[in-house]
Amino acid sequence: MLKLIDVDKFVQSRFKKTFILKGIDLEVKEGEFMTIMGPSGAGKSTLLNIIGLLDPPSAGEYYLRDQPVHKLRERQRSELQKHTIGYVFQAYHLIDELTVFENIETPLLYQNIKGKERKARVAELLDRFQMVAKKDLFPEQLSGGQQQLVG
Repeated sequence: MLKLIDVDKFVQSRFKKTFILKGIDLEVKEGEFMTIMGPSGAGKSTLLNIIGLLDPPSAGEYYLRDQPVHKLRERQRSELQKHTIGYVFQAYHLIDELTVFENIETPLLYQNIKGKERKARVAELLDRFQMVAKKDLFPEQLSGGQQQLVG
């Protein structure tokens, strides 16, 4: 599903390259789970930003679903990200003025999914995560764990 080959991430100053990641090789197959662990400053967030298509690597190859991400233009990467990657942020990034249902529905609006299908998808997710009874509540009315589920 995703493969990194000899990936580097660095910042360049006038006289020096400072490496954040160097020579990363990684392969994650469909259905596999992985954990990224390490001390503060080890590059975990940088690696996740590269995998999540939020930040390009400075060097190396990245394949996502057999597509050579490192060769795609920014617009192509953006489309791939929009249709392939999902995020659950540590800070939940819910919109306070929207209900649980509306918060879940919002990303689907940006994907131009028609209303009937959007509502069906949201209903399915609410059911799967046992949140149907909470669909009309606002984020401040939920526990932290419930907010994270909605996120």
